Amino acid sequence: MVIRRLTLTGLVILLAKLPLFAHGTMTYTVDLRDTKSHTVHVTMKPSGFSAKTAHYQMPVWAPGAYSVTHYGKYIANFKAYNKYDHILAVTRVSDDRWDIASGQSVKKIEYDVLDSHKDTTSLYFAMANIDTSIFFANATALFGYYDDDKNASAQVRYELPELWKLSCPLDPGKDPDVIDPAGAALTRNFVANNYDVLADAPVLAAPTSVPATNAPYEMGAHPFRMIASSFHEGPADYDVAVVTDGPWSSEKMDSLTYYLDRIVHAETDFFHDVPFRHYTFEIVAPTLSRMPSFAQGALEHANASDYLVADFGWPMFKGYFLSTFSHEFFHLWNVKRIHSNLLGPFDYTQRVMTTSLWMAEGITEYYAHTLLSRYGIISPARFYSDVEEWRREMEMAPPSANAKSLEELSIDESIFDMGEATLFYSRGPLVAMMLDIEIRTRTGNKKSLDDVMLALNNDAKHGKTFREEDLIKKVEAYAGIDLTDFYNKYIHGTDSLPLDDYLAKMGILANNVPVPEPHPPMMIHSASDSTWVITSLDSTSTFATSGLKIGDRLNKVNGEKITKENVMDVLFNQDTIHLTIDRDGRTSEVVVKPRPLITSMHSESGPVTIDPNASPLAAAIRKGIVGSE
Repeated sequence: MVIRRLTLTGLVILLAKLPLFAHGTMTYTVDLRDTKSHTVHVTMKPSGFSAKTAHYQMPVWAPGAYSVTHYGKYIANFKAYNKYDHILAVTRVSDDRWDIASGQSVKKIEYDVLDSHKDTTSLYFAMANIDTSIFFANATALFGYYDDDKNASAQVRYELPELWKLSCPLDPGKDPDVIDPAGAALTRNFVANNYDVLADAPVLAAPTSVPATNAPYEMGAHPFRMIASSFHEGPADYDVAVVTDGPWSSEKMDSLTYYLDRIVHAETDFFHDVPFRHYTFEIVAPTLSRMPSFAQGALEHANASDYLVADFGWPMFKGYFLSTFSHEFFHLWNVKRIHSNLLGPFDYTQRVMTTSLWMAEGITEYYAHTLLSRYGIISPARFYSDVEEWRREMEMAPPSANAKSLEELSIDESIFDMGEATLFYSRGPLVAMMLDIEIRTRTGNKKSLDDVMLALNNDAKHGKTFREEDLIKKVEAYAGIDLTDFYNKYIHGTDSLPLDDYLAKMGILANNVPVPEPHPPMMIHSASDSTWVITSLDSTSTFATSGLKIGDRLNKVNGEKITKENVMDVLFNQDTIHLTIDRDGRTSEVVVKPRPLITSMHSESGPVTIDPNASPLAAAIRKGIVGSE
């Protein structure tokens, strides 16, 4: 099977179209052939620029990540050359900006990009992970812009090690190496018409195979490799690139591709809109012991999304992460197109402070789950279980976070205060569900939050954004009702959420849904053949509430040694766990009775109770939200 935008050995070339206006062109080469040094070398040749003093600006932050990262901190050995290959004088005026006095003489700039994925000022998928058998980079970690001209086009060439494959979501351009027009899908060229397009194109590369061995598989002992697939849905093509060190089977890849196809169908059908010709899912899926961060998650882009997720067995992987894929794909419309005027066009030198992220993230998280249920990808029972998990996460949040409104939490996200901002990933979707029920109830189910989202998307297609202070007015206009009281209580205010009352309006009796363990409840790292160290721990998990702490060394489970082969089964698939641990030189036992993990998309255990006396309106609202039961 031929995968477009996933190229084997050689060079990947991104050629720019001729600019329509008097903007320059940046011609980049990125050399990935020495990733074991944890650096890549970048060369940029500017053309069509005329400033007396040239400037090179690296981003301070990345759209979607919100954190102030100062990507220039990870740039080393910055040099500028004239046409005689003589070094020009360069002044570094800040962490992220360089001035070159002889601007019109600049013919080449070179610099090294350092590995940055362990930087805690941002998340993994906003940084660069450069290692022996994996290269991932958010493009803001690689590229700056020249002479403050973000409208300049770009040409980029990636030089790859032998037998490596690269995934990049940019539009392909003409390839002089492809003589036969029938081979156009093999093109190794891509187009970036301006810096916004270039900066929004993450790159993932890895070997396509690993050295053969007769040894049994051991978690954490293998290099990374890339597995790829593709599918076609509607008018667009979709690529899937997975980089993992685990035993990722062809059956697992086929299943992942199948479910991604269903998610794509559900959300493009919902919006009746496909605003791209191709889309790329870039997935970094290490085994548990190779996870670089406890903060699993993803980042949306204009026609791609990138993910850091643990390589669990397929049932658990499917149960945990399909809603993550659904969430990021929904962002194609809600935030990449439907957004405040503060979120585009972007100023990469200043942090964006916005109060509307409750909509960008909270409403997106709600639709990530409700559309999975409506389109039969998960069961309604699973949706109700997710609602209860949101409730539990909200109740377990720090009091300081619960004392803030959704608009205030949006500001926390804007300044990357993730300790409190993550609350709107639980309170946000709950308020979104309540808002949907509110609109449906007061309009006799003639209108819903769906109508609001479709109308906002129609505005976005015509280039319309909204001012922060006008957002609720737009929601009211498209819903056809006054939402002043709802807004003042639950979005602008901090009133307790009457969730059970709203569930009753859709004919659901409350508090009948078992709450699963958070995913994952903890992260562990192998310290020896039979000893594991807890490196991260979800405070809401039964592992934490039973007394385990970060740094504890796990020696035995129910008297059995923990090995790389049995770690998942003995820790996460038993009703009662007797853990023998070492802490501060002392050995003790901790008993854990874990709640069930999410292992199935269609688990019917502990179904909710549907009110037999619910009104026809309540039944209609329930069907509109979860689909047929």
